[in-house]
Amino acid sequence: MNWNIIDQPTAHEWVRAFCLTLVHSLWQGLIAAIVAGAILLCTRKSRPAFRYNMLALVMLLFVSAAVVTFVLTMRDTAAVQEGARPASAIVFSGEWIMQAAFQNAGNAAIAATETGWVMRIMAFFTEHAQVIVTVWFLIFALKSLLAASGLLYLRKVAQQVSTPEMKWIVRFYELAERMRISQEVELRESLQVAVPMVVGFLNPVVLVPLGMLANLPAAQVEAILLHELAHIRRRDYLINLVQIFCENVFFFNPAVWWISKLIREEREHCCDDLAIGVMQNKTSFIHALVSFQEYNQSRPAFEMAFSKKRNHLLDRIKRIVNNNNKPLDAMEKLFVTFSLAAAIALSAATAPEKPVKQSLPMVPANRPVEKITLPEQPAVPNSETDTLPRKKLKSGEMQVHSANIYSAQEGISTYNVTRNNKQYEIVKRNGKIISLFIDNQEITESDYAKHQLEIDKIMEEIKVQHELAEKQREQAEVQRKQAEKQRELAEKQREEAQEMRKMAEGQRQEAEKQREKANAMRLDAEKQREQAEQIRVSANANRDELAKVRQEAEKMREAADGMRKQAEQMRLDAEKQRELAAEQRAQAEVQRQKAEEMRKVAEKEREVYIKMQDDVIEELGNAGVIKDKHNLSFKLGDDELIVNGVKQPADLHLKLKNTYLKTDGGKKSEMYYNYNGRSGYSTTTR
Repeated sequence: MNWNIIDQPTAHEWVRAFCLTLVHSLWQGLIAAIVAGAILLCTRKSRPAFRYNMLALVMLLFVSAAVVTFVLTMRDTAAVQEGARPASAIVFSGEWIMQAAFQNAGNAAIAATETGWVMRIMAFFTEHAQVIVTVWFLIFALKSLLAASGLLYLRKVAQQVSTPEMKWIVRFYELAERMRISQEVELRESLQVAVPMVVGFLNPVVLVPLGMLANLPAAQVEAILLHELAHIRRRDYLINLVQIFCENVFFFNPAVWWISKLIREEREHCCDDLAIGVMQNKTSFIHALVSFQEYNQSRPAFEMAFSKKRNHLLDRIKRIVNNNNKPLDAMEKLFVTFSLAAAIALSAATAPEKPVKQSLPMVPANRPVEKITLPEQPAVPNSETDTLPRKKLKSGEMQVHSANIYSAQEGISTYNVTRNNKQYEIVKRNGKIISLFIDNQEITESDYAKHQLEIDKIMEEIKVQHELAEKQREQAEVQRKQAEKQRELAEKQREEAQEMRKMAEGQRQEAEKQREKANAMRLDAEKQREQAEQIRVSANANRDELAKVRQEAEKMREAADGMRKQAEQMRLDAEKQRELAAEQRAQAEVQRQKAEEMRKVAEKEREVYIKMQDDVIEELGNAGVIKDKHNLSFKLGDDELIVNGVKQPADLHLKLKNTYLKTDGGKKSEMYYNYNGRSGYSTTTR
């Protein structure tokens, strides 16, 4: 077979130089592997970012050494050609090999060419350079084609996605802001991915498996999203493309594959630390990793691509818990040992007879980045579906299910209310409606104007209810404090009753001892009485003395009975005190629950008022009265509108009054914002 694909002399030299560069990359890879192993051994307790940078530097220096080797080989080949040496002599000459392969690489490398076996190896690769480079190119092209097809597939997957719920989009923006990501990012769900990943560099998209957001706890989903956002912040997607290219070029070099694997592992560790730094909770992040692994294992077998990384997941968890980096495993130690032994053997084989001062240059480093894929995570479904039956509402009556304001990148507000027996779901961004559902039917943007009047009424009623809720919250807070005081008082009474019960129990036991002692004395007195009776029969002289002893014993018995009755009464009183304390504690708990319910209602109404206040400020801005909220104060009453101390025109006052003040024939309403140090909404009797 004729492998002389390229016949031009210059092209031949390029092929030979490239072939020799690939050959030299093998021993350069041995040095890179030894340096990488030394880095891992010396940085057991270092931060992942430091280890990542050091390993990337090793890869970068390795690639740089390969480029320098190619340049020096081409330069020395040209220099030899200028010496008018024959091409065949150049190819098989040990001097040429020495210059082309090891020029400026140290005297040890020069001496290597003086050994026969090294010269024969270099001559072999030089002679068969075209075959070797052709085979290399075919494999490189195949691997590049596979990598390109993978990128095209990811691009296709990124186009066949669905938009998650609005609450997750809002939360995703908040997490991106906390991660300090300034570029536009998107969150999408896909049925074609089994693990979360990031696609794209200029406009990155975070893809998550369909159903993951609903089937895992919110805290653990946030941990996964933070990890993916960390990849975007570090620009790992672009760096990973460079890393894949290096792997494809040096596909035959085991050192490149090993160092690249280490870089990917440390990259995941770096993103873990960034996510934990934002969450401020290691435990939640570890639970997220474990729960996602369990969730992923419950999926069908063809979606188990992530399960092959269980050992890596375990290493990640151990590193987070113990703050210790993973040591070299048995195979890695064997590989580093082999690289060191091979380097020593090569050095010994090429050692010069005379000592040399120069040494081979160290060749390490690169800085790659992987696709963004997060490991395992949680499982606990979270449902916010309202299953309670809806109450039939009268005409004009409104029931607020929820009115939530999310402070995301652009400030999104969501409202879920029922008015006139219609359910409205409204989503606003910066006061502008971006989504509208009525009775679960989506309304197009062109039809928003048809429902604007009803929406304005809803917003007005929400604001009024918010003010009422704020007052109820304050009342509920007062009642909660009173209930807390009652509970504390009941707790003290219970403790006092407990103490009295213990005291009564002690007195009862003491009285029981006295009674037993009195019984013993009574029995003894009875015996003495019998003896005295006998003595009386025999001798009446001791009768008076025995009578006194009997009387004394009787008194002691009566005293003991009295103490026993007193102790029993004290025990009964203590039991009543305990029951009374329990009743008061139960009442205090009921009061606390009522106060908590009123507080929640008040909190909702306070949110409505804040939104109404923001709308008034927006109206003032739209009317050109104010430019911003800085040092703003206003008073909106039935009689006048004062903004920053200036009374405003009657038409603007009338517009805002009709929109935002609740009109009631017998009451007067006013709204304040930083007006004489007051902010709020008040209603007084005319």
